Amino acid sequence: MMDLHFSIDIAAAPARVWDCMFDPLAYRDWTRAFAEGSYFEGRWAAGERLRFLDPQGFGMEAVVDDCRLHEHLSLRLVGELKDGRPVADSPLRTHPAHETYAFSRQPDGGTRLAVQLQAWNDGFLAFLQDTWPQALQRLKTLAESTH
Repeated sequence: MMDLHFSIDIAAAPARVWDCMFDPLAYRDWTRAFAEGSYFEGRWAAGERLRFLDPQGFGMEAVVDDCRLHEHLSLRLVGELKDGRPVADSPLRTHPAHETYAFSRQPDGGTRLAVQLQAWNDGFLAFLQDTWPQALQRLKTLAESTH
């Protein structure tokens, strides 16, 4: 697996960025870069299980390892989904991957969002390197818009 790092400066307070990132409707918007119609099932709370899905039922299962409101969230990716069901031979079952999101208040009152994730060194790696910056740019636009 390879570690990938992405960050973006957003002219909004950490609470606003957090809310835009994890709100069910806003999540559907900024994650379009990965798959049109993406959504999640579950709660963003320590110990909770989440499912990240596209409209065809393909996606990932994760467990929230740590959740510090407006500061930090870490996930352990524990499985893949196909047609909404767990993939029995997913390598994530024996070798989970990790994602972390850190929200740092900047001196100007904005937020630096840093994303770190692990990815298999396969065709999916190039996809993630291309789409994460697009997704973060959309999240920035959402968070900086007035509500």
